[in-house]
Amino acid sequence: PASTVPELFGGVVERSVGAPAVVWGEGVLSYGELDERSDRLARLLVARGVGVESVVAVVMDHGVDLVVSFLAVMKAGAAVLPVDPAHPAERIAFMLDDACPVCVITTLEDELPVDVPVMVLHSPDIEAQLAGLEVSSVGDVGLCVSGAAYVIYTSGSTGRPKGVVVSHAGVASLVAAQVERLGVSSSSRVLQFASVGFDAVVWELVMALCTGACLVVASGEELLPGADLAGVIAGRGVTHVTLPPAVLAVLDPSVLGSVEALVSAGEALDGSLVARWAVGRRFVNAYGPTETTVCATMSRPLAAGDVPSIGGGIVNARVFVLDEVLRPVPVGVTGELYVAGVGLARGYLGRASLTGERFVACPFGGVGERMYRTGDRVRWSAGGGL
Repeated sequence: PASTVPELFGGVVERSVGAPAVVWGEGVLSYGELDERSDRLARLLVARGVGVESVVAVVMDHGVDLVVSFLAVMKAGAAVLPVDPAHPAERIAFMLDDACPVCVITTLEDELPVDVPVMVLHSPDIEAQLAGLEVSSVGDVGLCVSGAAYVIYTSGSTGRPKGVVVSHAGVASLVAAQVERLGVSSSSRVLQFASVGFDAVVWELVMALCTGACLVVASGEELLPGADLAGVIAGRGVTHVTLPPAVLAVLDPSVLGSVEALVSAGEALDGSLVARWAVGRRFVNAYGPTETTVCATMSRPLAAGDVPSIGGGIVNARVFVLDEVLRPVPVGVTGELYVAGVGLARGYLGRASLTGERFVACPFGGVGERMYRTGDRVRWSAGGGL
């Protein structure tokens, strides 16, 4: 069943209040401590007018403040707009102008190109306001599973960047798929690797914090592919990590002995990487456009010698390979990939016409069911993978 991120996280807190939720450097934050810190920030956000269907931009690098801010925004009922401060100033300005956030949370002291309130975490003013709040939750803010959870902007490589509005509805299905396919448990350690501006940052966060696992965070410098990244993974005992093939190509599998489950995503996977990385661990290839809740399909665990596949639909997702008039094509015939299910985004922020073009009626489902036209060309294999 669908759920919201605060509901899933709250369930973990009840079961594992003293367990480590986030580790970084020499620091450790328990689930109870993370819950309290995000509650305080959420209450401050609500007091400043943040609520259901509003957007709050989070402009900061990797770190525990990013995790606290994500949870706080969602607890306040709003949607998170993650913004990587390393992105070009023009892109940042465009996203902040286009999304119309009600406020911005940041750890940067530099002035941001936005005409809305800015909350600078760790500034004396904000620290004093947070300290003055009682430790309690924000209560019922009216958030439901259809509410917006986050907004992610596309790269803009094929035109003007588009803000994709994703609801909470698909998160529970995503977490269920992570547990089922990747073996995530309360003893797992998940690395926060993805760039702040990509939806994979949500994938990593919910993989840990909605299952009771521990999220390992590090600075951007520590996550540089090569010896630095390998050192973080080995030193922190990371068991679950998601990396694109370009990063896998420059790492040595022998130094990542702690990794039990490895996910390749973001670009096409080469068979030579499967041969290198599939030995001794669960190695899965995942696929998902921004217009789904991060992931739409996952392969079965791949073995050396396998032809890379993106598998089939995850929990509560259905995928179709169709021709130009929406007829299913036979096995082995190339067609366009369509995705249906609760994980579909609500659409593009402020672009109803484009939403109608890409999110179309699903002829294989119930009344009102939609499917997303990915534009990607795929074919079914005889073994049932894409």
